[in-house]
Amino acid sequence: MKKVVFEGVFHPWDAAHNPYVLLPFEVFQGVRSMEIRYFYDRGEENVIDLGIFDPRGSEFLVARGFRGWSGNAKDKVIISESWATPGYLPGPIYLGTWHVILGLYKIGRPCHYRVEIDLLREEIGTPSAGQDWETAASPDIREGWLKGDLHCHTVHSDAFGTVGEVWAAARKRGLDFLAVTDHNTVSHFPEIREINRDGGLVIPGEEITTYRGHANVWGLWEWVEFRCTSSEEVEEVCKIVHAKGGLFSINHPKRGGPAWEFSYEVDADCVEVWQSFWPLNNAQSLDIWHTLIAQGKRIIAVGGSDAHPFCLKGKMVEWLGYPTTWVRVEKADTAGVLEGLRRGRVSISACPYGPFLEINFLGGEHLFYQGDTATWSQGRIRVYTRSAAGYELFLFSRQGYFAKRRVGSDPWIWEEEIDLAQHGYVGAELRVPLALGNFEVAAIANPIWYKPWLEKGEKGEG
Repeated sequence: MKKVVFEGVFHPWDAAHNPYVLLPFEVFQGVRSMEIRYFYDRGEENVIDLGIFDPRGSEFLVARGFRGWSGNAKDKVIISESWATPGYLPGPIYLGTWHVILGLYKIGRPCHYRVEIDLLREEIGTPSAGQDWETAASPDIREGWLKGDLHCHTVHSDAFGTVGEVWAAARKRGLDFLAVTDHNTVSHFPEIREINRDGGLVIPGEEITTYRGHANVWGLWEWVEFRCTSSEEVEEVCKIVHAKGGLFSINHPKRGGPAWEFSYEVDADCVEVWQSFWPLNNAQSLDIWHTLIAQGKRIIAVGGSDAHPFCLKGKMVEWLGYPTTWVRVEKADTAGVLEGLRRGRVSISACPYGPFLEINFLGGEHLFYQGDTATWSQGRIRVYTRSAAGYELFLFSRQGYFAKRRVGSDPWIWEEEIDLAQHGYVGAELRVPLALGNFEVAAIANPIWYKPWLEKGEKGEG
């Protein structure tokens, strides 16, 4: 056995200069596993994250050697040929130069740190416990819609529960699909593959967790770079994600989200306008989205619980599906959900039980769904709701909120003539009447766009 030790002090200016520090160490012939432990002056002012790269490379954007990331959730991690701590990838222990990466998330005062690496000739770890989910048939498409949660975490980052356990909880809640988006890692992907082989619909995801904002990437079966410190670097990541067929979504741009400090000009597909329960500053995220689309940026509003399940008295506590994202699909699989998201055929509701909100536009003989770009100007907007009696319906466009109706029955349908060219786009919200004339959002439907106006905005014309 060989031990490698790194020790030193970080200062606030170190984090400001470069928040990602690589510590190189050599692996020799015969090593079959390694154990990494780290210590630092923990506290509210100091937070240091942990990860590792193998000799295949640790360069920005092309880091083929990624072997795991645990943020500050784990003090000790193991990597061996056949097993690794959740958040890390098992596999060959390559000869050559490995790197521990320390993420200087917060350095508010001088912070002593120590990293210990034990290189071992024997394998250590815990064998897989095997399947821990119920086999389920593929979800049924009800009226073209599937409902799910696009943002949650497991033991592979900073939460409790395996992917299987979290998926079982989602199915019990009535969800049809689930995106597992653990922080900066892909060690949860093998479990997702196993679940989907048994009829599940779990979407591979990674939450790109930078120190200036978070974003979800959905649909790729490989690790995506997270060490972005500028909007230009985020844009480079977006281009790579899109080239490989994935989707990029800005997460919780609001106070306490944490907020998004990069530019909104990055080529994101979606923005998470509703994270967890509505009163948690989500009005700020919704306002940002309204501002963006009024400027002619076609970006899709989505929701996600951002559930980090935890264990209480031996039971999992979670809030999956709060809120729920509904996606109109043509096929009940990962590709179908991603395509529905890409097309903007998306509504959000407070929970899996509703209220449900859908809008359509009938222009001439054509029926346009939310997310579609209509070429017809004159037509009828059609609103359909379920489980919404007594709520207030608001229609919005580039001109702001322009119509309000009380939902009088369950289900409820309302139609009205509209000039789409005048509005640029039309979307809808359901709100719960509160005291003193206030309202709380209960559902959001993405807009139907007027194509000439949208194209004008995308060209930057006044």
